[in-house]
Amino acid sequence: MEVFKYYLINFIVPFLVIFLIVVILVTISDRIVYEYSKQYRLTVRQKITAFLTELLFTDAEDYQNRIRDFKKQIPYGSMWCKSMVTSCIIELKQNIKGEVTAPILDIYKSFGLPNFSEKLINSRRWYIKCKGIYHFQVLEYEEGESLVKKYMNHKNRILRSNAFIAFISLTSKKLDFLSDYPYEISLIDELKVMDLLHHKKFPIPKNIKDWITAQNPSIVKLGIRFMVYYNYTVEKDTLLSLLQSDNKMIRKEVIIALQDLFLFEAEPLLIDMFASEEIENKIAILQTLAVIGNQQSIAFIDDYLHRSVNPATKLEAVRTLDTLDSSYLKSNFKEDFEIIKIKKHVKNPYL
Repeated sequence: MEVFKYYLINFIVPFLVIFLIVVILVTISDRIVYEYSKQYRLTVRQKITAFLTELLFTDAEDYQNRIRDFKKQIPYGSMWCKSMVTSCIIELKQNIKGEVTAPILDIYKSFGLPNFSEKLINSRRWYIKCKGIYHFQVLEYEEGESLVKKYMNHKNRILRSNAFIAFISLTSKKLDFLSDYPYEISLIDELKVMDLLHHKKFPIPKNIKDWITAQNPSIVKLGIRFMVYYNYTVEKDTLLSLLQSDNKMIRKEVIIALQDLFLFEAEPLLIDMFASEEIENKIAILQTLAVIGNQQSIAFIDDYLHRSVNPATKLEAVRTLDTLDSSYLKSNFKEDFEIIKIKKHVKNPYL
């Protein structure tokens, strides 16, 4: 016991005290370094933002000399600094609109940043690759198209998705090749493709029939949306045949497209398939009939409302009938208080 006390007092306790002091000093030192580094980087970022803004709003065709001089004022050799410059350029691209943004790509190139982005894309880590791909996409660096393309078949779903959108954004080619694209496209990516369609005005694919008959449901849905965007009805028979698809989401996409394309000949087909559809698609059918329906739809909805039906579809059926012929609804359901109540709700949702 005496030996233990001896070692405890003379060795263990002093060691623990010294260790504690070292830990406290290191923690304080790290905190000081962090705060200094944070403030320093904030100062550098402010310099970069001010320089880029000035550069963008001055009449200068050749940025090389000014950028070369500016690089000497910041630690441009550091990866974090190059990343910061790229981030600032992207922020300018996203926050400023109009012709003034035209030189941004030249500024990106003059800084030599395509090489930086390419290094990120060549990284072993997939999330770092995504950063580099994003740089090319948002800055519209078309020279990076071939580098991005090879990741469209990558096994990592997120990386593949990023490469897919970036390639479509960068490519100068037609989108006909997408008919053979084998991977599922998320709803978010579908919306991004449609946004790019509005932005870049891609011509309608010559093989649009191959799109809407593809084995990949995602491509089928995109093909249908392209048809709607271009009001393309040449392949309307093929489109109508998709109402028999085994995929309910494709059927719904077609049902919605029919009202935008005003394909009135689809009315009897929609009425025939109504009974076998799920609630969501039934509502979509009723909404489409409100646009392309006539007397046949009125008779169908009249019969439907006299049967026991789902509350959601009943509400939509009343709304559709009111759209097609409000006087018919008023004169034929005088004694049906539930229908009258629903009609009031259709006219004023707060009732």
